[in-house]
Parts: sequence; C-alpha cells; structure tokens
Amino acid sequence: MELSLFDLHCDTACEMFEKKQALSRNNLAISLESTEKFEHYVQVMAFWTDHRLDDEAGWKRMKQLRENLLRDPAVLSGDAICVTACPTRETKTALLFGIEDARIFAGKIDRVDEAFRLGIRVLTPLWAGETCIGGSHDTDVGLTDFGKRAIGRAISLGMIPDISHASIRSAEEIFELAAKQGRPVIASHSNASAVCPVSRNLSDAQIGKILSAGGVIGLNLYTAFLRKGGHAHLSDLLPHIEHFLALGAEHALCLGGDWDGAELPPELRTVADLPDLAELLLARNYPETLIRALFYENAYAFAKRYLIT
Repeated sequence: MELSLFDLHCDTACEMFEKKQALSRNNLAISLESTEKFEHYVQVMAFWTDHRLDDEAGWKRMKQLRENLLRDPAVLSGDAICVTACPTRETKTALLFGIEDARIFAGKIDRVDEAFRLGIRVLTPLWAGETCIGGSHDTDVGLTDFGKRAIGRAISLGMIPDISHASIRSAEEIFELAAKQGRPVIASHSNASAVCPVSRNLSDAQIGKILSAGGVIGLNLYTAFLRKGGHAHLSDLLPHIEHFLALGAEHALCLGGDWDGAELPPELRTVADLPDLAELLLARNYPETLIRALFYENAYAFAKRYLIT
C-alpha cells in the first residue's frame, strides 16, 4: 500500500541541534532516509526549549533551532522545503514550524509577531507547570492575562492554537479565544483519556469541541499515553483510533507521533516503520481510504483550509 505521511508533531529539530545530526541521514527517529518510502511527507517541526533554560535563553534557543534547520544541507539543497502554508501536492518533503511552550514569549507581546515572521504556524502554548502563558496539563490553572493576549494575537495572525499540554481550564479558554475569531483548535499530539486516563490525553468533551471547531487531532505514539502504565505496543493504538472514530473523528484524526521526544512502541524504531500501522489496520478490515486519511489526507485538507499565509 503506497502511503503519504503528514505528521503534526516531532522534536527532531531539537535533537538535530543537540546531537549535531543532519536531516538527510542520522540515528534519530526521523531522517529523509527513513521518510523516503512515503510518496509525500509533511512534518510539523516543533521548536521546544528545555526548562533548564530561562525564558529569555529559551527564546534565543528557539531561534537557534530554527536557524540550524534552515542551514541543514537537505534544506539548502531543496530536498526538504520549509513552508509557511500548505505545500503543493507536487512537493516531496515539506517542513512546517511550531513552537512548543510559549513561555519563551516572556511577557513580550511583540514576540508573537516576530514568531509569525520567523515562520511559526503551529503554537503549542503550554508544556508543563505554570508559566507567563498559564497552566499546563499538570495544573488546574487557566491562562494568564498575557497568555490570553498572546494566544489571541497568534490566532489573529494565522497561527493554529494547539491544546496538547494545556490544563483543562487553559484549553477551555483557548477554545473561547479561537471561537471569537472563527478559527480551529487542534491537539497535535494527544490521545483519548477514556482509553488511557492521563492528564495529557483528551476528554470526550474536548474531542467534541475540537471536531466542532474544525480542528484535527494527532495520535501520540508515546507509550505512557497509549496504555496505562506504559509498556505499550503498536496494537495499543487501536483502542484510541476506535474511540476517536466512535466520536465522529474520521475526517479529523491524524498522526502526531512525538518522534524524537518520547519513548515509542518497540515496533516503531523510526518513521520508516510506520507503514506497519497501516498493515495492522488493513488486517483489522479498516478501509484504505480511512488509512490514507489518517496518514495524510485529513491533515492535508486541514492545512489547505487554514494554513494559507
């Protein structure tokens, strides 16, 4: 079965920088070598900064991660193209930029505009704890006043707000901010809480709100979010897929693997192993159209509608 892949979240750009690895060939979960088998490949590259760095140092590191990616030989040669809007179907490999943890805005609203100018199109505003943006999934705190202003500004510019890592209260307020501007909300790398009840996964109510807002959901491959207690295998994705589909997510369910940022099932050493998921779904009588939608078409349709600048 020939497949394309549009993945909503990886930490590969961070690992490339830290480990001095090139995109074309490396020992990471994602490389152009490992994505070669896909007809088309689109990846949201998240720029995440370690909490050991303060907010100011984190802002500097985000820009270093971006520059490192832009200067990669595969990008300079055109083997991978960095884009700010939905790529054409003729593009073999395209990279979109995201920020994971907007604490690095450090209370400075002008940084939202600068981030947009730097090509950031997906904004995951929270990651852990309480920050200048608000409360993350491990708190019961909502957005700060600055967080509301920053996320509202990001939405108005054209960034896509992402509730992965947000607290319940913060997520509710992000939904409200997006609704005011008629824009979608996504969860780039989160699973179903009804299947695996951890704070990083989505409640049925949150899933319903994402769907009604026109958003998409990326299945996270992190073992701790697949099965309670971890120790998950590829087959542990199936209950999450079935739950999302039962809630009407057939046109919104995507992949957001958390590649190079989490412990994945042993069957998934690199992204090159992902077609094994397609084979597993085929063996369970899932139609090819649904599998192609999960791997690529749903995310592509979303990007074509909402990523236009």
